[in-house]
Amino acid sequence: MLGTLLGSILGFGLGRAILLRSARASLVEYTDGLTDHADEVSAQLRQVFTGFDSAEAPFCSDQELAELRAMTFRVSDFKDIGRTRDGMLYCSALLGRLATPYREGTPSLTLANGINIYTDVPIVLASANGGRASVLEFNDVNVVLSPEAFDHWGRARVSYAIAINDTETGRFAPVAGSSWITAPKAVMGQGFRTTLGILYRSRCSQGNPVCVTTAEKLSDIWAGSRAAQASYAGMGGVAGFGVGFAIALLYLRKEGLRFQLRRALRLNSSSLRTVYEPILDVTSGRCVGAEVLMRWNDQDGATISPDVFVRLAEESGFVHELTAWVVTRATCELSALLRGHPQFTLSINVAAEDINGNALMEVLDRTVRQAGIDPRQIILELTERSTADLAHVRRSIQGLATAGFKVHIDDFGTGFSSLSYLDQLAVHAIKVDRCFTRTIGTDAVTVSILPQMLAMAESLHLDVVVEGVETEAQLHYLQTTHKPLRVQGWYFSRPMSAKELLLFVERNAVTSIGEALPIPSLGFDTAPDLSCVPIR
Repeated sequence: MLGTLLGSILGFGLGRAILLRSARASLVEYTDGLTDHADEVSAQLRQVFTGFDSAEAPFCSDQELAELRAMTFRVSDFKDIGRTRDGMLYCSALLGRLATPYREGTPSLTLANGINIYTDVPIVLASANGGRASVLEFNDVNVVLSPEAFDHWGRARVSYAIAINDTETGRFAPVAGSSWITAPKAVMGQGFRTTLGILYRSRCSQGNPVCVTTAEKLSDIWAGSRAAQASYAGMGGVAGFGVGFAIALLYLRKEGLRFQLRRALRLNSSSLRTVYEPILDVTSGRCVGAEVLMRWNDQDGATISPDVFVRLAEESGFVHELTAWVVTRATCELSALLRGHPQFTLSINVAAEDINGNALMEVLDRTVRQAGIDPRQIILELTERSTADLAHVRRSIQGLATAGFKVHIDDFGTGFSSLSYLDQLAVHAIKVDRCFTRTIGTDAVTVSILPQMLAMAESLHLDVVVEGVETEAQLHYLQTTHKPLRVQGWYFSRPMSAKELLLFVERNAVTSIGEALPIPSLGFDTAPDLSCVPIR
């Protein structure tokens, strides 16, 4: 027993040393990549700052606003570009001319070349909840750095910070990433450092006043490689670990939500069901489509939020089974409706993992085509966060479009919100997130964003679906835009069963939108149609 214990300890220590060496090599690669990208962003900044030196357009004129929008369109790393004077912002690409100029305040850092840096600035377009970003200013040109400018390089359990250094004063300003990394000023140098259980790797650019620091907790390094450590610990340690792991696995398989969900999918359990939220044409008031939503009750009958069980499926690697179940059930339940109404569309939410392989296309081909449904009636909704791998997602969207399916960007305005992303992805429409719909008729700061989104979609020839319409005032506002919008929300109806949807479609084929008030339960049997068994 003593020999086994000592051998396990020595093997455990050797395993950790190997893991640490591997983690250091990974941080070197990650830091170098971020530094190269920071140099690219710096070059883009110089082009923007110098682009207005010889500009002939009047300050904040329509011509200059067009130039600002053109620059913002070309560079996905910038959230917005504006024009300032005497510390006041007068106009920008996305906000247009401000009725009341915005005072920028005191810069966090001013470099020797005159560049002002503002950090942690509240930016209404940075995210759905307002968000914060870094702003750089030079020669009356103001550039908002996109909060996601470096997120494409994100890695699990690894944090990063991008800081601009003033070599003359020794001061620095964090402009991206996790600000807590730069708290120990000593880490903003070159090489490795371990402080308070965190491994840091820093590198400063040779051509720009930019330093990059990446950090990974030692506890995460060990936690991410338990299997490797166990193997070095020896047969004695492996035996004890294996017994404990088997007991824990058995418990999770019997009691965990993850196991329950997977079992429900494979057995087509009655605890799973689909509901549908109608989508209406804002001009005619007709029901022209529906979004399918999934509902699930666990073995105790408790309702589990989709945010919870979808995340479980994503983390466990079987979200494609969830998507396949929804596609199969929805096309089965609505096949007659879709075949009888060729202009009616069915919107289905898909995850990033669904786009990364061929499984989604196989399911669509197997179910949609067998049901005799026109692929153009099927809309696949991707969140903005799912489009981080731009090149791969673009290829996948092109493949879906070639097969006849349409792709919409869901929850628009809560992620990248970049003009260049929309243009490069070649999607068919955007869905405006409900958080912007709620600002209609209020004094919220973000109330000006919705008109900008509608104008942007019109310039890119994209259709628009507005989510979260819940009041008559919101509907009236959207009607007065005189744009061919589609709308959905609880003002028209809460999510309903397939049978209730059929009656809703019939009613709204002849009823004006002003009369399309929420309807009570129609008395149908809302239990799922178990004859619609997913095809395997």
